[in-house]
Amino acid sequence: MLDLKETTENIFKLDKRIRYVAILNHQYDLLDARMREGVSSLTPAQTDRDFMTIAAPLMVDAAEKLRPFCGAIRRMAVRYDKVLLVFYRTTAHLVILSLEPQVEQALLDEIGNSVRKLELASVNSETEEDRQ
Repeated sequence: MLDLKETTENIFKLDKRIRYVAILNHQYDLLDARMREGVSSLTPAQTDRDFMTIAAPLMVDAAEKLRPFCGAIRRMAVRYDKVLLVFYRTTAHLVILSLEPQVEQALLDEIGNSVRKLELASVNSETEEDRQ
């Protein structure tokens, strides 16, 4: 089974500007969510939970309506004054990151590719374990 805690830790290792990691399945069930150790959240915990269960599905589902015309979503980003929220759709999950707002586009591409590779590596190691 995919080790979500390990995947979350590996995502934090990608860049020190990643503040928060949330992993949801495609039914928008929150599977893991964590702030980086030593970083304070800008929002109350209840607001975070409400956002994940209400706003994330609305935003992603609305964007998915263009998929037949524009192709698969690589990432969605919402930049606030104090934080950047980035949504990455992977094969099995929606990964939502909160980052420091000064992050450049090239880094967002790199993080997205790494997030997808981490998931594939986890799934591949799962398959190998099943064979043994």
